[in-house]
Amino acid sequence: MKNLIKYTLHDYIRSHKYFPPISTFIIIIFVFYTYTPNPIIDSYAVTAVVLYIISAWVCLSMLQLDPPVQRQLMAIHVGSWNRYYLSKLVSVLVISIILSAFAFLYPIVFKMFSEPVTFTTGLVTFANHIILSILGISLASLFSKVIMNSTINSFGGLTLTIVLSLAAVGIERVLPPFLKNILWILPPATITQIPLLDWNGRYIDNLALFPFIWVIIYSFIITFLFLQLAKRLR
Repeated sequence: MKNLIKYTLHDYIRSHKYFPPISTFIIIIFVFYTYTPNPIIDSYAVTAVVLYIISAWVCLSMLQLDPPVQRQLMAIHVGSWNRYYLSKLVSVLVISIILSAFAFLYPIVFKMFSEPVTFTTGLVTFANHIILSILGISLASLFSKVIMNSTINSFGGLTLTIVLSLAAVGIERVLPPFLKNILWILPPATITQIPLLDWNGRYIDNLALFPFIWVIIYSFIITFLFLQLAKRLR
């Protein structure tokens, strides 16, 4: 599986499909930090949401990389379809971790913040980038062409779901009380933002951790669903 991850990353880079999402992310980071100084937690909260979208984009393009015959050969080589698809998702995660490191280090190196980044603040905000990128990856897998044959349904469905997930807070305000629980179905892309923005950045004990845990649980549920559907539809 390790060799397959290496091969997948090499093949993805060689295909040049990485360029649109990654270059878009880098440009957004550059533009976002045009004006200084910036608040630490607020800035990292925004770039984490951007990475959520970019990770979904990268995942969608990576899962479309292999033609059907090549998928079958690689699945036989690694021993199972689950290993094949997990290697793809892990490959996207590797790219997302690199992008997270860039989004985290860039404003520190070039002194874009109004104050130094403490270890606690850095740990939490970096983890938030990783967690939201995992959510984006799991969500995109469910809308990939592995599951949906139509490109329009794939991109359209993913785009609509991402938009709804980002608008969840606003949607909650206009929904009647008996319908609010339906929002648990939507990807929790913004659920970590409120506790982060209310956090003083000093002690993790003062930070509500359930939102972060729920994003992880939700991501694993979606990934499990993707693997089950992929095996049935192959």
